[in-house]
Amino acid sequence: MEDERIARVVSQATKLRWNRRQVLKRGAALGLSIPALGTLLAACGGDDDESPTATTAPAPAPTATTGGSAEPTATTGSAPEPTATTAAPTGGGGIINVNDTTGDKAIGNPIITGAGTWTSWLAFNRLMYFDDTGTMVPELAANWSWSEDSLELTITLNEATWQDGEAFDADDVIFTWDTLAAEKTDSNLKSRMQIGGEFVKWEKVDAQTVKITTPEPFAPFLVGQNYIAIIPEHLLSGSADINTDPFNTAPIGTGPFRITEWRPDEYVKLERYDGYFAGPAPADGFTIYFQADTDVGAASLQAGEIDMMFTPPEIQPNYENDPNFVLHNYVYYTPITLAFNHKHPILKDLKVRQAILLAIDKQTLVDTVTKGRGLVASNQFADTGPLDRYNDYDNVKPSEFDVAAANALLDEAGYARGSDGIRVAPTGERMSFNIVTYAGFEEYVNDQVILQEMLGEIGIELTPQVIEYATLEGMWADPNDDPANRALEVQEWPHPFEFDPDLFDELHSSNFPPGLNYMWFADDEIDKLIEQGRTETDPEARVDIYRKIDVRRAELIPAIPLYIAVDGWVVSSRVKGVADTPYFRQYRLYASREWWKEA
Repeated sequence: MEDERIARVVSQATKLRWNRRQVLKRGAALGLSIPALGTLLAACGGDDDESPTATTAPAPAPTATTGGSAEPTATTGSAPEPTATTAAPTGGGGIINVNDTTGDKAIGNPIITGAGTWTSWLAFNRLMYFDDTGTMVPELAANWSWSEDSLELTITLNEATWQDGEAFDADDVIFTWDTLAAEKTDSNLKSRMQIGGEFVKWEKVDAQTVKITTPEPFAPFLVGQNYIAIIPEHLLSGSADINTDPFNTAPIGTGPFRITEWRPDEYVKLERYDGYFAGPAPADGFTIYFQADTDVGAASLQAGEIDMMFTPPEIQPNYENDPNFVLHNYVYYTPITLAFNHKHPILKDLKVRQAILLAIDKQTLVDTVTKGRGLVASNQFADTGPLDRYNDYDNVKPSEFDVAAANALLDEAGYARGSDGIRVAPTGERMSFNIVTYAGFEEYVNDQVILQEMLGEIGIELTPQVIEYATLEGMWADPNDDPANRALEVQEWPHPFEFDPDLFDELHSSNFPPGLNYMWFADDEIDKLIEQGRTETDPEARVDIYRKIDVRRAELIPAIPLYIAVDGWVVSSRVKGVADTPYFRQYRLYASREWWKEA
């Protein structure tokens, strides 16, 4: 097993051009022994100023701590020692301009828009967040501790002020949780405060302390707090409708930057808030430009109009040897998938899903759309990614590519070809489906075209549709959405937590829309395993549970893992304070608050 992990890291390190420090970090995170780390370094080569000794290698990635353990150590609940990703800035100034390819949600309230927006990280704070190693880092929380029975979590708060000068305290935390739990609040974050579909209990102890009581130990709870930014009680307690309150377009947070201008579908401007409780940020401000088209973003980057942007594989070669930019690659934590809408009467048939799996030549697909930068996927989480150890490589093998077998399977199941070559279900419905993806990624559009051709070989007709992300989100949340509208999707469903394998939100049957199980998958065995994985706090026992889920997913095919994307962000060389990390996706959200730009 260790040899297999070394081989996977070597493959990924070669594609991503990792230096020795990054190789060590990834190998240690996978739990490789010191001798194995030496073997890994020898296989990867590469240059670095540090020698590959036992003291150089980072400690193995947190196990119970990484998953939001019910029994955190002192490290979990206190500020980390300075590292490459937390080093104090040595310069300052400048407006950093970034692009956002997901579109303008036109709402700045982070419990409604979710955790992934630039504004939710720059203008607001969480109690705690996970860094690029999966370590929980305190933010508005000064520290926290669990009771001996792992059922009570006590959180002591830092002193901070809102950007209008009002003091932050426990009332704001309780108000945020109460608002999130309110039935009328439109939020997909509710499950972060739930166990078994029921909200945990919370209370204010004093002005600087809150307490949460859970019905049972719950492994991912702390990780879930990464997604919940705190909102101001004094500005929103009297709101008639939190979903439409004027605050949503002129929000006030506790973060290091405050919003000064919001031009819908164009940009958001933020300036430094000098009263920030952790000290003023180095940069003067940020501007977030909404540019769904990566070609537009690339042109803006080249012209100096923006300083950083998300870069899919097809445009990454443009920046590899350009001294004006730095390309930061990372492995997306879950594979790119072909997801099935399980409300669709034909796609509910497992034989249909099995035939589609057989008809896909994954190697050709990944080589074409990622220009040789991706890896074929078979498991539930990305090889060499932060959740790699939860994959069952022994029992989930790479799928076969066999068009003849796919055709035979459909023939036997009664899906006969019509006069036009398109198969017809026994019910008389043609096997003609929409295949949907969201706008902004040429890679996904290319996936659609190639899959259209491949499935045509077995008598299945696909009609590609590209939909704006914000529009697609509305379709996901609509419990009455016609499954024909989204019969198949190319995206990344189902998502776990990024550093915890919990799949409750998107794979458990209790989370049908408006929840995040918008592909309507249901299986009693997987439901039970997900529930076990959430309450099990022993790290090794959790690994066993999620490997069972990996095997069951391979049997039922809720979605087909296609390939592992090697995504990236390109950053102008003028932006300083940016560290080199194998997991830039999470790093850039919190660490950008410590960056600055040279004049």
